[in-house]
Amino acid sequence: MIELIHKYPILIKLLLTLVTVAFVFTGGYFFTREDTSSYAAKVGKAKIGMQQYQDALSRMEEFYRKIYQGNIPPEMMGKLGLEQKALSALVDREIQLQEAEKQGISVSDDELSDAVHENKSFLGEDGRFSMARYTEILKANGMTPAVYERELRDELIVDKFRKMVKDAAYLSENEVRDAYKKQLAAQKKEFKEEEFQAQKENLWRVQTMLAQEKLMSSFMDGLRKNYKIEINPSLKTPA
Repeated sequence: MIELIHKYPILIKLLLTLVTVAFVFTGGYFFTREDTSSYAAKVGKAKIGMQQYQDALSRMEEFYRKIYQGNIPPEMMGKLGLEQKALSALVDREIQLQEAEKQGISVSDDELSDAVHENKSFLGEDGRFSMARYTEILKANGMTPAVYERELRDELIVDKFRKMVKDAAYLSENEVRDAYKKQLAAQKKEFKEEEFQAQKENLWRVQTMLAQEKLMSSFMDGLRKNYKIEINPSLKTPA
């Protein structure tokens, strides 16, 4: 993981975005709680709650501690600018949600139900979805099924929107080969076609991910100009 991040820095942006906006992970619970207190940011008329921001920031900090096995000096954490990164990710998520609504992207009740039932966190001892465990976990995290399912529906809608944008990024075999050659040249290594063919699938996967993130980043740069974004004065403006 760390090696990939150092080799392809843009991957850290993708991973941090996923960590920041997600509210349930397999093997652990991260819930976005309903926030009736002050706002962290406003995107148009929509508000991003301060608690939502704090939860996202905590997840991002935990992510860094895990990949570096907890060996991160406090001063380094300060230089990472996680506050701005967390807020930026949440603002972008809200923009994507609003754009998806404009384009008629939706999630059916069946799709929502499937997502709930497929979540391993809610499986019982028999390996099947357990309503008792579902309600128990939500209650322990201060949530109701209605709130959780509303958040989950939004997350699925955002996923569809992001996929729609990213699917426009297509790399041919020659483009993957050229990227591999540049990588080897930077390392002063010789290109060998047989080695490329042996690694082609993995190289294509990584290069496609990079191309998709670059496309998504460029797309979001354009979208932000169409929205009025207001940051709570107590917080720093996201980068």
